[in-house]
Amino acid sequence: MVTLFLSYAGAIWWSLAVALFCITLCCGLLQPFVQRRRCLKGQVPQTDPPPVSAIIPIKLLDPGFETAQASMFRQNYTNYEVLISAAEQSSPALDAARQIASAFPERPCRILHSASEAAVSPKLNNLAAPLAEAEYDLVFTKDSNITLDPDTMAAFVQNFVKGVGLVVAVPVAVRPETFAGRVEAYLINGHARLLLTASTLGIGFGVGKVMVFKRSDLAKSGGIAALSTTLSEDTALSQNLARLGLKTMFAHRTVAQEIGVRSLAEIYGRQLRWSVIRRTNERLTFPLEPLASPLPAALAGALAAPLLGISAWLLFACTLLGWFAAETAFSLCKGWEVSIWSPLAFLGREILALTSWLRAFTTHDVVWAKIRFDARKGALDETRG
Repeated sequence: MVTLFLSYAGAIWWSLAVALFCITLCCGLLQPFVQRRRCLKGQVPQTDPPPVSAIIPIKLLDPGFETAQASMFRQNYTNYEVLISAAEQSSPALDAARQIASAFPERPCRILHSASEAAVSPKLNNLAAPLAEAEYDLVFTKDSNITLDPDTMAAFVQNFVKGVGLVVAVPVAVRPETFAGRVEAYLINGHARLLLTASTLGIGFGVGKVMVFKRSDLAKSGGIAALSTTLSEDTALSQNLARLGLKTMFAHRTVAQEIGVRSLAEIYGRQLRWSVIRRTNERLTFPLEPLASPLPAALAGALAAPLLGISAWLLFACTLLGWFAAETAFSLCKGWEVSIWSPLAFLGREILALTSWLRAFTTHDVVWAKIRFDARKGALDETRG
C-alpha cells in the first residue's frame, strides 16, 4: 500500500515537474518577442528620451570589473550622467573606477562616498548618496558585475511605460573561468529561464541586478526608510511601488553577469544567503522550488516507474538526460554558456541548489559583506562572519 502511494505521488510530481519545465522552455524562448510587443503597445510618443542618472554601487574588484564598468560609459543614449558610489574612501575598486571614468571625459561622472548606515542592506546604504544627489528623476542602477550592451539603457527606458514603476533585468551568466564558476553559471541561467517565464506570463518582481525607476516614485512609496529593514531591497521596492498602483516589469533584453574565477565555497555561501532570504520573503513559493529541479523529478520518476512496468533506474536516467539535453538546446538557442563541462556543472548545480534549499530551513542567518544578519528580523547582528 505504501509502495503504491509513493508510486502515484512520484507520478504526480514527475508529471507536474516535466510540464512546468516544458512551459519554461517555451516561455523563455518567447519572452523577448512578447515583452517587446507589450512595451511598444504601452509607449507614449515623445520627441526625446528622458535624461537618466546611472548609478553604480561598488565595493570589491570582482572578475570582469573593468569590462562591466566601462560598458556603462558606452551606452548609445543621448543624455545621462554616471554616479559611482562606495562606502569606502579608498579601495582597489575605487582606483579602477576612477581610471575607467577618466577614459570617457565626454560623459559626466561623479564618484561619491556613501557612508550611510541607516539600512540593513549594505547595497542600499551604498545607494543612499547617489539617490540623494542624482541630477535626474529617472535612475538606472547597475551592479558592478553586470556588463551592458551599448543599447541596454535605451531598451530599458523603452520598457518604462505608463503604469510601470520599476523595470528590472534577467541576468545571464557569462565568462566563467573555473568549474565552480560554471556551476554558478548553471545556477544563474536556470534561474534566468524561470524569470523569463514569469515575464512572458506578465509577472514581475524585484531583481536588483539592473533597475530603472523614478526617484519621485521612490519618495512617494516611503523612500529609502521604507526599504531599510530588509536585506532584499529590490523586492521591497517592487512591493512598495505596487501599493501606488505601479507594476514591475522585466525588460525584453537580458544583461550579462560576469562570473570569472569562483570557488565552490563562495557560490554555496551566496546561494545559501539568497535561499534564506527567499524563505523569509516568499513563504508560499519557497517550499515548492524543487518542483523546478530535475533531480527531484528524476527521483519521482524512479518511484513512479513500477506503474509503467519499467526499471526505476531507467526512468531516473532518462529524466536527467532528457532534462539536460533540453536545457542545453535551450541555452544554445539563447546563446548562453555551454561547454564540455556542462554535464558536471549541471549535476553540481542540482546538488548545491538542493543542499542550500534544505539548509535554509535550519537557519535564519546570512552573511553579507562579512557581516552576519538575521533574515527574519531584518536586523543587524554585529557578529562578524
